Amino acid sequence: MTMRTHLSVLAALVVLGASAPAAFAQAVPADANKALWCASAFGLVSPQARAQGQTAAADNFDKYTKALNDVAAASLKKAGFADDKIKAQSATYTDKVGKELAGGSAPEFSVVECTQLVDPAAAAAMQQAPAPSAPAGGAMAPATPAPATPAPAAK
Repeated sequence: MTMRTHLSVLAALVVLGASAPAAFAQAVPADANKALWCASAFGLVSPQARAQGQTAAADNFDKYTKALNDVAAASLKKAGFADDKIKAQSATYTDKVGKELAGGSAPEFSVVECTQLVDPAAAAAMQQAPAPSAPAGGAMAPATPAPATPAPAAK
């Protein structure tokens, strides 16, 4: 091989090596994605609820966060993720969900969908809540949208 060929091969290996981590990144299973997203959302709103004196709600959010993180970790472990990668996913989702909720975009999952994962009775109660009454002036009330996960407070 000539020196030029060596350099070309070396350059190709460097390019392939640099792109390999992205190319071989493990995909997060759908159930782990939902559990991580919901755990992050509950974890972000728990301090807000506690600050507003809603201790019971904050305690539930903390309980839901732990349960969902456990579900996600089990799913990721089954998918072949190492413990350090599982911890990294949790941190990544907390950042992702915080930005998503603070940005005002529609959340990936509703509070009902997230609650359904850990407390189906509470989720059913949320869905059975009475619809708001018609506004003054006789206009029809809009259809009640599915509750969304509240955005975290700005820091």
